[in-house]
Amino acid sequence: MISRAWNLRFLVAVIAAIAVLAVACSSDDLDPTSTPANSGGPQVFFPYVFSGKFTVAGEPGPQGIRMFARLGDGRGPFNDAIRPGEYLNVSVTPIDASDFGGEITFHLGNPDGPTVQAEETFTYAASTQPQLLELDLSFPRLP
Repeated sequence: MISRAWNLRFLVAVIAAIAVLAVACSSDDLDPTSTPANSGGPQVFFPYVFSGKFTVAGEPGPQGIRMFARLGDGRGPFNDAIRPGEYLNVSVTPIDASDFGGEITFHLGNPDGPTVQAEETFTYAASTQPQLLELDLSFPRLP
């Protein structure tokens, strides 16, 4: 009789452990917008990296002009256009989860000086890895 009670307790303990593991490993833990309450570590945000063609007033944009992206209160590093009408590796990363769903804007010029915004924008969505995206941009004029 004691051995039967022990087997029943063992079985209940195994089922309880499986239930706890199932809750702990639920799909919510894989959601990059959620931060575990007791994680203690910073949440990881992945960048969007854009490349493509760009025009200024309908003509290919000039080589060497500075271009950067903004998202919320932050901005990515600036890059110079690699060739007339082409840009590469313009990136932006959210500052915090409040940037998820925010609008990414693209700018020509010096980030600390006059800039011109592209007509196109892109919506940032949470991601479990960096995103490499191709997007053609149209600017109305030079800064």
